[in-house]
Amino acid sequence: MNFPNMPAVLIDINLFWQIINFLILMLIFNKYLKAPLKKVLEKRQETVSNDLNNAKIAKTEAEALKLEIESLMKKAQKDAMELIYGAEKKAAIRYEDIIKEATSQRDKILKSAELETQKMKESLKKELSDSLRETAATMALELINKKMDKNTQSSLLDEFIDEVGEAKW
Repeated sequence: MNFPNMPAVLIDINLFWQIINFLILMLIFNKYLKAPLKKVLEKRQETVSNDLNNAKIAKTEAEALKLEIESLMKKAQKDAMELIYGAEKKAAIRYEDIIKEATSQRDKILKSAELETQKMKESLKKELSDSLRETAATMALELINKKMDKNTQSSLLDEFIDEVGEAKW
């Protein structure tokens, strides 16, 4: 539709009041709403900024604590290894002491057994010697008691000497 008699922009009293209403609303908005809204936004921005700073500080502290914990763990692990090494070393020393003590006791037992064997050997020698003396005396008495000729006496004497010679150790 074409309106030939109407101007492109119509300025009338309504438009004037709308402009004034708009300006009044802008003034009210600026005075009562803009300042409190700006304060709320600034407060919110400050809170967010503080939270970010606190988060950065907490992160830094956490990293420092993490490093400290890691160093403590390494130290604890090192201490544990030293304790294990020390215990192993003490065990090895104790093992060697036990072996030395056992060897010493074995040597004492062997010496004691050797002395006992020596005593028994000497006792047996003495008994054998006494037995041989008795046998010799008995044979001598038999020779004397029997009237033998010289050949018989000499053969008996040779037999006795052979027996005594075989009995020697």
